[in-house]
Amino acid sequence: MSAGAALAAVVVPVYNAAAYLPVCIAAIAAQTMPDFRCYLVDDGSTDGSGALCEQAAAGDDRFFVLHQAQCGVSAARTAGVRAARADGVSWVAFCDADDLYHPEFLRTLIGAARSSGLPAACCRYDSFTDAPPADAPVPEEAQRMMAPDHLDALLHDHRVDFSLCNKVYAARILDPADFDNGFAFNEDLMANWQVFNKIEGCAFVDFDGYHYRQHAASASHRPLAPASIDEQRRAAIYIRQHAAPEMQESADAFYYEKLVYLASMILRREDADRYRIQLGELCVGIRAGLEDKRLGRNPRLPLSIRVSAFATVHCTVLWAAVCRRLLKDRR
Repeated sequence: MSAGAALAAVVVPVYNAAAYLPVCIAAIAAQTMPDFRCYLVDDGSTDGSGALCEQAAAGDDRFFVLHQAQCGVSAARTAGVRAARADGVSWVAFCDADDLYHPEFLRTLIGAARSSGLPAACCRYDSFTDAPPADAPVPEEAQRMMAPDHLDALLHDHRVDFSLCNKVYAARILDPADFDNGFAFNEDLMANWQVFNKIEGCAFVDFDGYHYRQHAASASHRPLAPASIDEQRRAAIYIRQHAAPEMQESADAFYYEKLVYLASMILRREDADRYRIQLGELCVGIRAGLEDKRLGRNPRLPLSIRVSAFATVHCTVLWAAVCRRLLKDRR
């Protein structure tokens, strides 16, 4: 680390987040580990977010602003990673502009990574709509997830999840190309898949260190673009094709579960006919895999997914009604 460099960097991609950005910045500023730089990457905002970023930097010398034409969240994160590496930080974390950190987020995860001797650490996240949840006590112990268990956890353990935002990474393991990966959907998953494949393991601290805000404009509540179905399937295919032998069974199960999940996302919608091409392709894959020991009969596959797969192709109308009634629509 160069002389005068901060220990850590927080990269925040910002696009039209003016309604939530001030409290996000305040939560980062309130970290109990103050030795960080925060890079606010304004991705062509038109709602005054850029001015809020400048205001934050003027009031706290730990905050820096990068302005760029709108290129998307992956490009914004890439710009932040490049700046952090150029400034010689040792650790990098990410936060979305409408979300909140637990005040112990940086201290706890960086401490867990250091004490475990591993180049990454993660925690759970919770979600909220209006008032954020109360900050939970922080455990003293961290779990070491060694390869290939950390990759298996990335694909199947919802405590670890696909997100970049509930993790910290040693700056030395990050390549900007890992983030600018050509995916507009599941870009977090693909970035983590590339990074996790390069490291020997990840520390896990079992507390809700990241508060994920759900609102009408957030990515998970925007209308479901047909292209997102194709991209999520493409990500699962890539992982299956590039999994190491010791991860193949896990990757096969992940791929098949993704097919079933994507079909359920379509079937739960009132406008499911809009996605008939994607649903048809998914059902072909699901049907073909029902008796396949690598897919529908994969020992890693949960019973609920096996039942859902059968219902998707053999009881489609009834299963669609169940999905609409029991599953939350993505709007």
